[in-house]
Amino acid sequence: MKKVGIVGIGGVASYAQIPAYIEKGIRIQAICDINEEILNKIGDKYNISNRYTDIEEMIVKEMIAEKVFAEGVAKDIRNFLPAKYENAEFQVMQMNKNNGVQMVGVQVRLQEENVCPVVYVEPFFNEIRLGEPVEKVMNEIAKCMEEAGNAPFVHNGINPMDYDSVKKHLAVMLVNTQANKRMLQEMPHENIEDLSAICYVDFPVESNDGKATMKVKNEHLKMWNVDAKEMFHQARANTQPVNTPILQSMDEMMLSIFNEEGHATNLLDENVDFGFRSHDMLYALTNVEKQYGASMITQPEVLNKLEQLFPEGFYVLPSSVHEVLIVPDNGEMEPKMLGEMVREVNKNEVERQEVLSDRVYSYDKEKHQIRQEPDSIQKVKEMER
Repeated sequence: MKKVGIVGIGGVASYAQIPAYIEKGIRIQAICDINEEILNKIGDKYNISNRYTDIEEMIVKEMIAEKVFAEGVAKDIRNFLPAKYENAEFQVMQMNKNNGVQMVGVQVRLQEENVCPVVYVEPFFNEIRLGEPVEKVMNEIAKCMEEAGNAPFVHNGINPMDYDSVKKHLAVMLVNTQANKRMLQEMPHENIEDLSAICYVDFPVESNDGKATMKVKNEHLKMWNVDAKEMFHQARANTQPVNTPILQSMDEMMLSIFNEEGHATNLLDENVDFGFRSHDMLYALTNVEKQYGASMITQPEVLNKLEQLFPEGFYVLPSSVHEVLIVPDNGEMEPKMLGEMVREVNKNEVERQEVLSDRVYSYDKEKHQIRQEPDSIQKVKEMER
């Protein structure tokens, strides 16, 4: 049965469009209207239970067509896979990503595996919409599932259900609190200004064939019988590459990009003389793998080192969830201007789920932590895209 969602149900929609859909056997999955009285009247009349006054909420919760496609994939994909998938379980998953981004996928569970890969269906659904044959698309999905099942991280011996197995692979990432209210309800987190720190498992891969992570949810803590404080302490104490900070001059980074033999110096290295780079205007702080490296700004030892390098103070610009930019406070840049720059870059250059914040921070020497710069805050909604 086909399903539709209708936005704006006054007038023509109520007396013509909805009855026409019903007559054709099309299910009205959801309706949306800013007038709650009309919304409830029409919902009651046609027995439509999913009602919304916010179109974005309806889109996020329903994702109607894509979910229906995913359900079809989960039901039939076994016919396109090798014999080893005969007893596999296929389940439709609606995954909460960063900044309210939601993605629909099909999870593959093999009895002998601890890790269950998820194949997101959006690109394949778009192929169907563009007229690609269903059989061709299903074969592509099957190939993707096989490749995911053979990825190195699936066979690395780590059991996500066992804390002792995952604890050395825990790491911290930063997300925007306001933009991730729903997601954070499911996750242990620590608040830092308008940001939240969450933990994830960084599955080790011995090759360049892929990368896998798993955000830690409340249900994991319960299963592991571990409290959040202990987990965060362990995550920050770990020494894997995603926990190794690097600070590089943007000028030197740009030069290294055009010079294949060159590389940017890690200015946090005790053996590096910072003097020759001390007059640069902009620095990038991330981790060795450049993955969720913005969290390095929460490490006390990193902040202490930055205080030594920039005794006059410094601003922190949230470039993305993967890095932050450090701007020395030499009196030439004002927080308001920096805030405008951050918002412009976020709007035009950064993928939605990789945006960290629209605000600028400075270093509080007394509290030894970052703080929001009030002049950088725009007096309208931020991060609610």
